[in-house]
Amino acid sequence: MLKLRIQPALLSREAGGWAWNNSRLQCGPSWVAPLDHPSLDAIALTDRDTGQSLVHVRERDAHRAGDARRAVVELASTAFRLLRAELLAWPLNFIAIDLAPDGTVSVTAGERGTAPLYLTAADGVLHGSWTTAELVKRMPRVEFHVAETARLLSLWFRYSHHTCFTGLYRLTERTTARYDGYGPVRFEQPAPALHSKARTLADDADVLTAYANMLDAVLDRHLYDPDTTSAHVSGGFDSAVIGTHLSLRHPGRIIASAMLLPGPMGRQQRTRRAEMLRIGRFRTDITTPALPPLHPDGRRALSGYVYPYEEPYHESTAALIYQLAGAGIRTVVTGIGGDEMVALTPQEAPHPPVGPGHAMTEWLGPAAREALMDVDGDTCPPAVVNEMTLLAMASAAPLLLEAGIWPLHPFADPGMIRFGEWLPRPWRSRKCLHRRRLTALGLSELVVEPPLPENFTDVMNTAIRTTLPAQVRRLLDQGSPLFDAKLVDADTLTQALTRIESGDIRATDDRLADVVAADLAHRAAHN
Repeated sequence: MLKLRIQPALLSREAGGWAWNNSRLQCGPSWVAPLDHPSLDAIALTDRDTGQSLVHVRERDAHRAGDARRAVVELASTAFRLLRAELLAWPLNFIAIDLAPDGTVSVTAGERGTAPLYLTAADGVLHGSWTTAELVKRMPRVEFHVAETARLLSLWFRYSHHTCFTGLYRLTERTTARYDGYGPVRFEQPAPALHSKARTLADDADVLTAYANMLDAVLDRHLYDPDTTSAHVSGGFDSAVIGTHLSLRHPGRIIASAMLLPGPMGRQQRTRRAEMLRIGRFRTDITTPALPPLHPDGRRALSGYVYPYEEPYHESTAALIYQLAGAGIRTVVTGIGGDEMVALTPQEAPHPPVGPGHAMTEWLGPAAREALMDVDGDTCPPAVVNEMTLLAMASAAPLLLEAGIWPLHPFADPGMIRFGEWLPRPWRSRKCLHRRRLTALGLSELVVEPPLPENFTDVMNTAIRTTLPAQVRRLLDQGSPLFDAKLVDADTLTQALTRIESGDIRATDDRLADVVAADLAHRAAHN
């Protein structure tokens, strides 16, 4: 939600203080630039007695729409401390930059994680952005972080302040990063977030009405213009629920959007979406075909930088977002978090094994295998929002913010998460809550109980047969830092490529896309 450049040594001697310079707050050579969006705002406070200052970039609260915007305020110490405490308890997304008189910079994130800030430090300057593309250019060298890259290549995702590149960090939820201009960036992590257990429903409980009221309460908190808002309605239950609910609040004003699948799944998806759009009373629909990863027209195939954790189907997602931006869309509402909101607990439905019991991809190198023996090492404490939801939001954010679009993820709202946690197991099993909500809207059995799964399996299989082999062959011919770091074994990868080219494709071969994505990101970071 912002970009920044903070030079502590000069900032501590800068007497002019913070002031708006066009679209960014500036103090000497240091600056903070919020995303230019009507849903966001920023304020700068200074303690006139101590010299401490705070820059607070936040998502605007619809319940406090009258708050002063783009304010620069100087206060006495008591008033400064009170307002600072209020801002650090902001209920929606925020990032706070504290600047102490000794020059130490502290950057703190809120609990929501919609658009995480990435950080790196070089030559006494702290750089930050919602996209890693700008930051890798600031780094003196780009090297793979072994543990985090091993998690990526094996799909053992964990929520951590580390990224695939050493020295490039993600500011995780409720965490504070500190930098004094000399040493490394240090992180202070929060206490583990507490979560609830399922409760027993009252005899007269009306779950569906409570659910609809909760959806309204969450949407009421956010500022958005229905005429410049799109709901991502892929056909899945999560996006179907929130998309139809949003559109029925504003009939004929919300634009639906989606990537369309090929084959029988795609035909079913189109039929189901047509019914959703009719019942939901959407204004129109913007779609793009689902392209295989590393499609020749995409940024990655054209040597552009894409962080490996960004959208796995980056080519299709980018094409859709460019269309939305061209149509004047400024807000996109998604179903991210809907799976986790109604997920069964490990005690209710034990998940597949992790750590040493988890099957490893054949081409993982010895360094990756060793790192995965401690797959949970140096990760974050339990978060307010599920870690998989946080990672999904982080994956989606860069492309959207790059296009000037702010995302809303209602199922990632803490109140909505708690509502899901309280529900008895039958309401969460098989997404019963979502299915019954759609049934109550009058949607047919085809929508509520589709006979075919709708996923990207066929799209990925197309990539495995077409775009991926040539990229893997290039990687083998030219070499890769993945081989040098012993994250990938070249001999085993060669054997896998030979097998794939002979037509023997296995379920785990889709992970080749992550190998290629990591290699291409490293190459592009040096260009």
